[in-house]
Amino acid sequence: MNVETTVTESVVRNHLQAFLDQKSVAAIVSDYDEDAHFYSEAMIYRGKPEIHGFFENFIAALPARAIERFALRSLQVDGNVAYITWCIGGDIPLGTDTFVVANGKIVSQTFAMYAAPAQ
Repeated sequence: MNVETTVTESVVRNHLQAFLDQKSVAAIVSDYDEDAHFYSEAMIYRGKPEIHGFFENFIAALPARAIERFALRSLQVDGNVAYITWCIGGDIPLGTDTFVVANGKIVSQTFAMYAAPAQ
């Protein structure tokens, strides 16, 4: 593994751990560059303040006990790009994110998930 791949994996794992440890949203967002872009189906979030808002809303909307049921299904890293797939039990059977890391910070991320229809 080259240095760039190692740094990218470290940044992404740190980001995931902040989420899983239920640290503050500020801790989750600390891995982002000030001018980072976060791409979702609903909109593009630009900069840390907008990304912070996304995570506040996302965490508040998660189903009960979602974080403790989170499972990382895959993590692929190539240079400064990392791709993950994840799930939260049957509530969110598939989530996917792609991260681009530069200078030890996330500069770009895509996000998508499939939430099962409410019963």
